[in-house]
Amino acid sequence: MRKKSLLLLAAAIAATAFLSTGCVRRTAPTAAKAPVAGDAATSAVAFLGKTFVVAPFTIPATDADLLAGYLPANSNVPEVVPVHLDAALASDLAGSKQNVLPARMGLDCSRSAPRGEESGRLATMRYWQNVGKCAGADFVLVPQVMDWREREGGEAGATKPASVDLCLTLLDVRTGGIVKKFHFDETQQSLTDNILNAKQFVARNGRWLSAIELAQEGLRKGLAELGL
Repeated sequence: MRKKSLLLLAAAIAATAFLSTGCVRRTAPTAAKAPVAGDAATSAVAFLGKTFVVAPFTIPATDADLLAGYLPANSNVPEVVPVHLDAALASDLAGSKQNVLPARMGLDCSRSAPRGEESGRLATMRYWQNVGKCAGADFVLVPQVMDWREREGGEAGATKPASVDLCLTLLDVRTGGIVKKFHFDETQQSLTDNILNAKQFVARNGRWLSAIELAQEGLRKGLAELGL
């Protein structure tokens, strides 16, 4: 099995080198764009002096429970999953340079905040805004998990790969508007299924990840993109 993986890896590297030297049209570098209002969350500097509260992970039951997008068909998330995701998110945020309030505040406020009189997604947005107001924060991070498929088999050979669909949404508590959204929807693929994943294949040591390991990758990417 290891010999086969190394052969596949060698083939992938060779193919990647070929693509990068012979098949990719080179273009002149483009100038960096000046930040706009919607990009503020990508810069940690934009958040200096601001406070953040992190809501607990939720499992949306309908599209109206989402702040954007739609639920995947036949979505399935075991009830215990948010507990594990909350722990993983808290661990990643422990090293944040931003002023993140204790997780307990997000939990307590999510239990007491009113939904308001609106309907549909507007009511959902108002609810999360009220969670942020309850905590006295400038921004509220709303994490949601829409689909969760555990790996079948072992890390050396899975008969069915892990699959995770989650979203991190950052809301401005003052306006109730979405500052930035990160969507992670991935089903792990083998090297033979997608040869362009050679770098990722190496980083994972050729292992098939569990769903929580896959989710942890997504959380780290999401926090970095949101500036947290």
